[in-house]
Amino acid sequence: MSSGLYVAAAGAVAQSNALDATANNIANASTVGFRGERVTFQEAMGKARSKDITLVDGGTASSDAEAGALTQTGNPLDCALEGDGMFAVTTPQGQRYTRAGNFQLDAQHQLVTSEGATVNGEAGAPITVPDGTGAVSIAPDGTVSADGATVGKLQLVRFNPSQLRRQGGTLYAATGKPSGGDPPQVRSGMLESSNVNPVRGVVDLVKVSRTYESLMKVIQGYSDIEQRAATTLGGGK
Repeated sequence: MSSGLYVAAAGAVAQSNALDATANNIANASTVGFRGERVTFQEAMGKARSKDITLVDGGTASSDAEAGALTQTGNPLDCALEGDGMFAVTTPQGQRYTRAGNFQLDAQHQLVTSEGATVNGEAGAPITVPDGTGAVSIAPDGTVSADGATVGKLQLVRFNPSQLRRQGGTLYAATGKPSGGDPPQVRSGMLESSNVNPVRGVVDLVKVSRTYESLMKVIQGYSDIEQRAATTLGGGK
């Protein structure tokens, strides 16, 4: 089998992964707190065939650390983070972290995310707002008050980006302990928009799609050549 076919196939796999990431970015361009993924590639020696063959790896996806724009909502339960950090939440799969602060109260009057994950207080316990509360406020340091009385404080954490792994649209799992530094400031009544630029996303999608299509044509060309060679050497017509 031609070495060129291996090179083209490796490139097609890499572009397929980039295509998936780009399409997912565009699909979440309006998702609160979403951070787009960027796929990077590096050369890998194709030792299985020859030490002289250089392939491209499948690509490494990482989240874009740039913050999205903050938009005013007027809802006191909506929270955006200004600065590096995340909200800690509890899901059925365990503790996770997110920048999406479109919170609400569930049937037990606990603060939860739009997907139903429990928003963690400082000690990891849920934050409960008493039934019949007239006004809820959240201070810049994350302190939650109901009619002026403190009922909890949001658990805000910081991680090295390399320690976070995306698990779903806006949720991340951590592979290490939180880092130090000043916690982010909470902006109540605001939400962080997705940091994906839809126009740039469409341009990237077209570019990656064309590269992928070109590589598939190369693969098909090599396949046709090998098929004709096999027919000729086999005595066929």
